[in-house]
Amino acid sequence: MNSSVASPVSECPEGPAGTGRPADLAWVLLDWAASAFSAILITLVVAYVEKIVFADLVWGVPGGVVWAWIIAAAMLGSALLAPWLSAWADRRHGHKQALMTSVAVGSGACLLLAAAPPDWRLAVAASIVVANIGFDMAAIFIGSLLPRLATGKAADRLSAFGFAAGYLGGALALVLAMAVVAARDRLGLTSADALRVSFAVMGAWWLLFSLPAAFVRIGDGHSEDHAATSTGELFRFARSLADGTEGAGLGRALLGAVFVLGTVQTAIAQFSSLAIEEFHLEPAALVRLVLLVQFVALPGALAVGWLSTKWNREGALAICLAGWAAVLVLAWFVQTPGQLTWLAVLLALVLGGVQSVIRATIAVRAPRGRFGATFGLMQVGTKLAGFAASLIFGGMYAATGHSRSGLLTLLAQLLVGWWVFARRKAA
Repeated sequence: MNSSVASPVSECPEGPAGTGRPADLAWVLLDWAASAFSAILITLVVAYVEKIVFADLVWGVPGGVVWAWIIAAAMLGSALLAPWLSAWADRRHGHKQALMTSVAVGSGACLLLAAAPPDWRLAVAASIVVANIGFDMAAIFIGSLLPRLATGKAADRLSAFGFAAGYLGGALALVLAMAVVAARDRLGLTSADALRVSFAVMGAWWLLFSLPAAFVRIGDGHSEDHAATSTGELFRFARSLADGTEGAGLGRALLGAVFVLGTVQTAIAQFSSLAIEEFHLEPAALVRLVLLVQFVALPGALAVGWLSTKWNREGALAICLAGWAAVLVLAWFVQTPGQLTWLAVLLALVLGGVQSVIRATIAVRAPRGRFGATFGLMQVGTKLAGFAASLIFGGMYAATGHSRSGLLTLLAQLLVGWWVFARRKAA
């Protein structure tokens, strides 16, 4: 990033960081807003894709395979776009503008998904891909704004509050969307039409609760030493990571985050598909399962945030990673809906915690003036890892006919990420 040595933000705060409580609240609302998309995506959208749009092998493969490849395409698109957009935001001090543009594109794609009839299959798939890319880009800039609001252990607390609020907001948005689906007969809607209305709810919720961030000041911390182009900015950042000038352990932390978050994001997307394919859950049953996850994940995220501040970040992360490894192993042996419910509870306990701790870990190490590039690089690696995992997951499913066969890929990737984090601590 800077050609000179830049201190991590936790050691050298970057001037006025936001404006206190209004800025903090607006930032937390960004997680609250975005979680509507993620909660409805892994319930109603996946059910719509697998049970309606791509049912009966219309493209020659099961709907679960199409879903895996849609997610893979979205991850690849995010990986290609993230470095250039994040470098532009650093150069132009435009993190908030990039955030609001990403939200507008993502929520707009949700509304297009709602408008497209089920037999417009390419339009449905493309809308989901674009909405996912908007979601991923917004996540970069939500993360890049965190070190402008909090440093050190305060970043752990604020990150945990954000994820906790996200689970509550996502749950409430999902309840609202499901209420529309449940009332379809009274409203004179078909099942497909009711689901499409729920996608409009998803997009509107995301956009509405993101708007407060557009009207509060979240300091954009200026650094005058930027490259003339986004390409130059990216190469400068890559060189600084390679020679170790951008803060101790940042490169290893980013590498570990890439493997772990790539696993987590792929697993979240595929677990709903597994529940539909293996246990034949109807949308209502799947929604109840995800709501359970959302409500359990809320205190789970707060508890991990508390552990991170009262004990240490590395210990809290290790607990979360052990929990995730257990989830992936146990998922292979689950045979009944009751066992699936208990697995969902275990997943919920570590779901938000691992993401919250990693977000805080990167935030406190991100160099001044390069927050966008730091989180952008993490997003690129995460999406490339997730793209590969989703592609292999879908390929193994297509080859074996068993959706669980891809779990081995996810477990291996998680363990590699854990090993990298352990090496970072040892170093």
